[in-house]
Amino acid sequence: MADSARRLSRALGIIGLIAGVLVLGVALGWLKTRRIEVATQNQPASPEATATSTLGAFAPAKTSPLPSEPATNQTATTLTATGTNAIGDWEGRLDEILGSDGDETQKAKQLLAIFPSLPQEGQVEAAQHLSNLMPDAEYGPLGKMMADSKLAEPVLDVLMVDVLNRPNSIKLPLLLEVARAPEHPKATEAKDLLELYLEEDYGTDWNRWQAKMQQWIKDNPD
Repeated sequence: MADSARRLSRALGIIGLIAGVLVLGVALGWLKTRRIEVATQNQPASPEATATSTLGAFAPAKTSPLPSEPATNQTATTLTATGTNAIGDWEGRLDEILGSDGDETQKAKQLLAIFPSLPQEGQVEAAQHLSNLMPDAEYGPLGKMMADSKLAEPVLDVLMVDVLNRPNSIKLPLLLEVARAPEHPKATEAKDLLELYLEEDYGTDWNRWQAKMQQWIKDNPD
């Protein structure tokens, strides 16, 4: 009886997680569409107004300047994500790329090129556009970003929403890669999602997870 209650509780928790992710995905999709419309119209806007209209309720808090003392682990992570040549007018740079005449894949490649030089809020917004522009056939670079435990969690949130909308052959291997990395902020969430899809819980026996996942993908082709 207790085991059944635990399973029911776990199932309800995972269903709630999926519902939250889907709601966030819908909201982010609307925000991405709105941003592209603004870029196309070339309407001038202050950085504060642009950030507010783009991210709305999901806008991350403004980060404080980096301290001058030796970097802690958190500071080191921020430096890894943003690089040393940070772009000042990153919003204008995003507008320039999104409003250009290139095709979607080319725009995605340009966003990837400047991604390390963006501040956290810029990376969140760039990740939203990348998830919209990057086709499944070119998903590799986004997969590497999703697996990067050093990226800020708001960025990983956007990438997690994106990967759940990808084909099974992309989605499940990446969820497994994240789940087996205990230092990754999304490891627990990825493992819960794997359990939901595969209807099994092998704990940390990653070889059994791998075998089950491969069979599941074979039985559930894209």
